[in-house]
Amino acid sequence: MNNRTKGALLAATLLVGSHSSGAGGLGDDGITVELGFTGVAQQISKRNADINKPFTGSLDLVIDADLGFGTLHLYGEGATTADISASSLLSGSNLDAGTAATPNGQGRFQLSEISFGTDIGDVNLNVGVMDLTAFADATSTANDEGVQFLAGVLVNNPTIAFPDYTPALVLNYGEEDATQFTILTANAYGLGDNPNGNYAQLFKFNKTPTGERKGLFTLAELRLPISQGSALLTAGGWHSSMEAARFDATGNDTSAFGAYANLDSMAGNTAWSLRLGFNNAKTDITGGVNSFASLSAEHAINEQHAFGAGLAYSGLLNAYKTSLAPNSGANTTVAEVHYRWQITDEIAISPDIQYHHNANNLATGAPTEVFGNVWAYGLRVQFGTSHQMAHRQ
Repeated sequence: MNNRTKGALLAATLLVGSHSSGAGGLGDDGITVELGFTGVAQQISKRNADINKPFTGSLDLVIDADLGFGTLHLYGEGATTADISASSLLSGSNLDAGTAATPNGQGRFQLSEISFGTDIGDVNLNVGVMDLTAFADATSTANDEGVQFLAGVLVNNPTIAFPDYTPALVLNYGEEDATQFTILTANAYGLGDNPNGNYAQLFKFNKTPTGERKGLFTLAELRLPISQGSALLTAGGWHSSMEAARFDATGNDTSAFGAYANLDSMAGNTAWSLRLGFNNAKTDITGGVNSFASLSAEHAINEQHAFGAGLAYSGLLNAYKTSLAPNSGANTTVAEVHYRWQITDEIAISPDIQYHHNANNLATGAPTEVFGNVWAYGLRVQFGTSHQMAHRQ
């Protein structure tokens, strides 16, 4: 953990401690502290003997302080070392693994988000270092690797070039259960995009350490209730001016854009979500994925038990497939089912099965590669607690 991370966490601790005995200058909600741990044990049907980390874990600490005129938000996360795990052999099989890592891949604890949010009439404003997937491209059934799907393509739309934990300004207009509009702009080069995991790079908006233009990521999204409020239609578009080398080796590109649409609805006790996306990216800004479709559903058996199933297709740019030679690049399909048992308010377990067709975007590959048809079997355990202090009764 670097000194900046330690300093921010110390400040958060002092903030909690200094107000724990009374509301002071805080708003009605005071300070809320949430602490959670997610552990995933996972095996795969190919090269499973190579795994020396069959269990990966992550720790999440969220502190929200109601200041009366807005909310200060801090999010710290820790992760165990993910290499060599199922997720490092089978890309995208566990989005929870290795979310906080040093440049050499060792697990660490880091301050991932620090932001301030406030409401001005019907406008909600957020500014700071944030995870932009919390504000856009959300669906009801496939957005949280801690409680829903583990596979990355069933958490986020891979055709959207979201930067990873980055300085941003987010404006949302509208009321819940009504038409809403979100617009955001951010540094296109986030904490996780920097191979050194360097905090100082977050607020340098010019060049990357290797000399490429960082650029800006902008997104606009409209959310529209339809069918008398029983369904929600989301449509959005984005643009990134981050500079990166083209897959066809004809130079660099600084103009990637795309569009996406989501549809969420309910059928009895079953929620379902449809996702679509495409982009024109000629670089690795989206890992070669330029078309995407997924369908996911979650059935609530009762308050303690739920079942989820999802299917996702990722289409790859032909130039990206060629870049994988001598291996044979191919489009990928992922299917996943999971069962969630909320044992207590604080403890949940979830067995999980995935099927990857053309795993790692490969139809064929060298003997050292994981490719073709691969199964993944996992068990997720989650512990969580929340505590509110210094709030007005």
